[in-house]
Amino acid sequence: MSVPIDRTRPPQSGEPRTTGFPAFERTRLANGLELLLLPRAGVPRVEIALVLPAGGDRNPLELPGLASLTASLVDEGTDRRPGPRIAAEVERLGAGLSTRADWNAAELEVDLLSKDFDTGLELLAELAREPVFPEEEIERLRRLALTELLRRRDRPAILAEEALARALYRGTPYAELLLGSEGSLARLDRTSIAEFHAEHFRPLGAALVAVGPFEPAAATEKVHSLFGDWPSTAPPEPPRREPPPDSGRRVIVVDRPKAAQTELRLGHVGIPRDHPDRNRLFLVNAALGGKFTSRINLNLRERHGYTYGASSRFVDRRGPGPFVVSTAVATPVAGAAAREVLVELERIRAAPLAEEELEETRSYLLGVFPYTLQTAKGLLGRLEDLAVYGLPNDHYERTLDELASSRADELLEVTRRHIRPEALVVVAVGPAAELEPQLSPLGPVEVLELPGQPAPG
Repeated sequence: MSVPIDRTRPPQSGEPRTTGFPAFERTRLANGLELLLLPRAGVPRVEIALVLPAGGDRNPLELPGLASLTASLVDEGTDRRPGPRIAAEVERLGAGLSTRADWNAAELEVDLLSKDFDTGLELLAELAREPVFPEEEIERLRRLALTELLRRRDRPAILAEEALARALYRGTPYAELLLGSEGSLARLDRTSIAEFHAEHFRPLGAALVAVGPFEPAAATEKVHSLFGDWPSTAPPEPPRREPPPDSGRRVIVVDRPKAAQTELRLGHVGIPRDHPDRNRLFLVNAALGGKFTSRINLNLRERHGYTYGASSRFVDRRGPGPFVVSTAVATPVAGAAAREVLVELERIRAAPLAEEELEETRSYLLGVFPYTLQTAKGLLGRLEDLAVYGLPNDHYERTLDELASSRADELLEVTRRHIRPEALVVVAVGPAAELEPQLSPLGPVEVLELPGQPAPG
């Protein structure tokens, strides 16, 4: 006999379920290289990554883009073989290889059949320790980077992110593009690249991370044979990552006179990844703008019809990452949309989350977490985070416990500490003539011209 279902009411959330992180081994070689090894039987391939303290936050202030270009070049030729031979070997193995840098680290990653595990380790050791940085490859990648910079001028979302970063992080590496600028790319040469590599591609502060069907003892022995004699010297201290003091709410308009739509970003400086409030703030942000049924999205999309989507996030970095609200709206409603974001920021600071909203958000986050552990790639990324941010082995268990147990009053305290509407920088990319009068009630307005606008502040 069928049971009637009331389809006018959404289903109630059940009890939150937690899924623990799989067991892994974490050791360290005498030279400081950390090993995080997670055996995973029953899969045909293995994922291996070498993460190094050579991310964009290490860029000299006068040379943005150095970390990114250096990491991109390590597979373009070594003391043993040129780049085309490396590429041919990767293809022969049916492997995938990537070398890149983000703000926090450089990453050399290979995925390949488990029978070729040792070969993968040998390849990463060769790329990390023996790159030669051929002049012709430097020029080729420089041209590609310059082309990408030109392409970004036609991407309003990217322009908005760039303008916000410059406003929030003046005088730090975070103020510049990870890719660099036309001026810095012109100044980068083989000498500066080789020096950056020599200083930052070192075992102290680096980690070798692997997930797949291997024996940890044999893997450790192989890693020691390849990396154990790598000289251990501490990388230089990164440039200042602390942003300048807040200067109060203000507005930056990046003028695109013919744009029919306006890209909006509202943000301020947030917290570093290892901050003790991070997990509770992650929960608060999910309710505010971190999922489809969040307050900001329901307000701007469902209630007012201003946008197809709006979200907020706290960006994870080793230094203080930004808190950002993002959306795109029709230009005539840009001012109204920005004001509604402010309404939601003030509202979430004014009172604790209601029990139903808190439990629904908690259940969502605890339910999503296991999906990030389904693949070797997902597990690898989680282990890399432990290494890059210096997090303890039980970090994910602690995170799940904190998400499951945080009370509404505790979350309100965290919200009031770290969500600061009075410190927001409002960035709008669109026609300044229409945007300036709409946004001027929010704070003093600065208009930037394209292309090559000056840095705000």
